[in-house]
Amino acid sequence: MVLAALGVALVLKQFLASPNVALVFLTAVLASAVAYGLWPSLFGCLLSVFAYNFFFLMPLYTVTVTDPENVVALFFFVIVAVIVSNLTSRVRSQAIAASERARTTEELYQFSRKLTGAIDLDDLLWATAYQIASMLHLRVILLLPGAGGLAVRTGYPPDDEMDAADIAAAEHCLQKNLATGVGTTDRPDAHWMFLPIRTGRGAVGVVGLSGEDADPQLKPEQRRLLEALSDQAALAIERVNLAADVDRARLTAETDRLRTALLTSISHDLRTPLASILGAATSLRTHPGELDVAEQGEMIRTIQEEAERLNRFIGNLLDMTRLESGAIAPQVTVVDLSELVGSALERCAKILAAHRVEVRLAPSLPMLKLDVVLFEQVLFNLLDNAAKYSPAGSTITVEADCANGWVEFRLLDRGDGIPVSDLERIFDKFYRVHAADRRRAGTGLGLAICRGFVEALGGSIRAGNRSDGNGATFTITLPVPEGATQFVEEVAS
Repeated sequence: MVLAALGVALVLKQFLASPNVALVFLTAVLASAVAYGLWPSLFGCLLSVFAYNFFFLMPLYTVTVTDPENVVALFFFVIVAVIVSNLTSRVRSQAIAASERARTTEELYQFSRKLTGAIDLDDLLWATAYQIASMLHLRVILLLPGAGGLAVRTGYPPDDEMDAADIAAAEHCLQKNLATGVGTTDRPDAHWMFLPIRTGRGAVGVVGLSGEDADPQLKPEQRRLLEALSDQAALAIERVNLAADVDRARLTAETDRLRTALLTSISHDLRTPLASILGAATSLRTHPGELDVAEQGEMIRTIQEEAERLNRFIGNLLDMTRLESGAIAPQVTVVDLSELVGSALERCAKILAAHRVEVRLAPSLPMLKLDVVLFEQVLFNLLDNAAKYSPAGSTITVEADCANGWVEFRLLDRGDGIPVSDLERIFDKFYRVHAADRRRAGTGLGLAICRGFVEALGGSIRAGNRSDGNGATFTITLPVPEGATQFVEEVAS
């Protein structure tokens, strides 16, 4: 820059007096201070004084100054150059510091956004280790307490290991909530410096730092930056831990609710058929000669019907247990939907004895890939539910048609319908819509089992109300397999 200023000054010398030419060298000093800082600008100041004296002050091309005015001018040029260099370099340092603070603030903000979006604890810890390592230029390792004590959860670089002395120092850091390890007075034999990750409730973890020579030698600003990063990480870890605690509490409450509902269902719904069976059997045993053939037949029929109902209750409980445990593995075969409907109606003959059943299946339904046992149970549960909620003598309609690669199966009844508030909950376990006293007892598992079985077969089921009057409708949507064989068969009602 001084050489450039010298060239410009030699050109301007033809037009300006020598004292004015000094301003060109002052510009070079100022530019050096802006670009490189204090010491380079002072060096440029010395070069400028030499060049100004050598090329512009009499006698030329010597370092001798004979004119007193030139001595004064040269002296004040040096003073001004030094002051300008100092002030400019100070402004430059402040600008650099402000830029660094802005960059650090931006990185802290981005780190905060990462932590906010992190749901999994491992992802959160990895983001924290990477951020600390990238901003402090140190090796980082994070440790959290667990069932087996303090353990390494992540690190950056990820191949760092710890020996017994390091583990002991880290555990001491967590217990005492203070810095330990290399560079401290507590456990200095460790290879890492350990600092606690604190929240308002105490330390939730430990961060380990190591430099190229083991001792990280944190500067005050680095220490403040580490504390800011650790505070954000601590809050995020606490948030994840609290979310896990809430999930565990919710799961426990849900388990207790289901257990209570199951016990309530068993204590009420299962005791009813047992009481009927026990009463009929006791009458048959204690009064064998007092009952005529018709009365005995009625009691035997009661025993059989109530035993079948009890068997359905227990079957529903077992099916729900299979669903909850993930033990449902559909045995899929190509079947005719009309055959499954006929089999389910035959199985439900006694349940539907007081109702009229109308079957309307489209004549061109394709063959479907279904598990015969599971889907027949779905149809049975839907028919049993329709009979349970429909008045005697009403019509239960079974429909099916095919469009756009899907078969839609519908079952419609003429009951009171489903309240709008219950449409989303009707498939929940142990949930039963409030109805009149005519409703037969049930466990509240039938529709939940239907949804589980249908979804296991790749379909969906939904509930609604009829648009042509009172009554509910249940719709099952099933995919049509590729290359399914079309058939034409009318199923009479």
